[in-house]
Amino acid sequence: MTTVPARALPASAARAIIAAAAIGALAVGLLAGCGATEQDAAREQAIAAAAPESAVFPLSAQPEAEIVEDVPISAFGAGDGVTVDVCRPADGSTGRLSSDEARPAVLAVHGGSWARGDKSHPTWRTICQWLASSGFVGVSVNYRLAPAHPYPAAADDVTAAIAWAQDASVAAEHGIDPESIALLGGSAGGNLVSLVGLRSVASDRIEAVDAVVTLSAPLDLTVGSAANPVFEPSMLDYLACADRADCAAAIEASPQFAIVRGGPDFLVVHGTEEELIPVGQATPFALALREAGIRVELALIESSAHSVGLLDDALAERIAVFLHDRLQPATALALEPPGTQEPAP
Repeated sequence: MTTVPARALPASAARAIIAAAAIGALAVGLLAGCGATEQDAAREQAIAAAAPESAVFPLSAQPEAEIVEDVPISAFGAGDGVTVDVCRPADGSTGRLSSDEARPAVLAVHGGSWARGDKSHPTWRTICQWLASSGFVGVSVNYRLAPAHPYPAAADDVTAAIAWAQDASVAAEHGIDPESIALLGGSAGGNLVSLVGLRSVASDRIEAVDAVVTLSAPLDLTVGSAANPVFEPSMLDYLACADRADCAAAIEASPQFAIVRGGPDFLVVHGTEEELIPVGQATPFALALREAGIRVELALIESSAHSVGLLDDALAERIAVFLHDRLQPATALALEPPGTQEPAP
């Protein structure tokens, strides 16, 4: 476990790295097709497309933060070797923490078809630092990956990360308000935070979380739901099923079927022209949340971008406003919330 003061890469440099990584990821998919079946090639391409390095990351923020890397959470029920990174606000002139006050925590969970991705990728590192600069303790979460670790391993690891953040001694060490916890996830990470967030209401392992933000999340994994067939093999790998039509895990792993009254508030973000995870995943989910009496904002963005590719400055501000509003009591101790804006219909 190491602590490092860090500054996000300049936007131009970060985008160059991301673009290079995207080319590498797509090359892996193409090479897979040379000596493997078409299904194998499609699987690799779908995983690459849903990984964070495939997105052109539009967030221009270059926040400073103090980062504690690779904090183990296995003692709280995660798999062996699973860790998180913790980002706290830093004073730009000294590199020290700007406040000793406990702050709400926002746990950020990466995507990548449940099979790829890492909390230390420049995109998710910047998100962690941006959360810190917005007045929260940012916690970037890793989880065990499919197909070696199919459902429910990843969900168990995210649950363990929440248990870790809610532990009194951990919270005191990292300046977390253990009673103010929100989740943010993109793509497969959005699936995980939605599922675990909803289940937290009746969990015997964790207290209920306050809010969930999803970006381009696959929310219904059952047969007949809106889905891109190219993404199908990735879902089946994660569910450890040969066919979604005969797969009990498809229901269990779907946030659409985990909705209960009293669930956390949601901000559901999706691009209207998204192809990998169609917008038809977001709209029925938001409607079902409302029917269950859960406060939900549905942000439909005119874009074909996927997951963190949607996260420009305007969306980042909207997410920060949403989180400040839901975590307001603790947040007010640390930072005045950013300007308000009208919620989406």
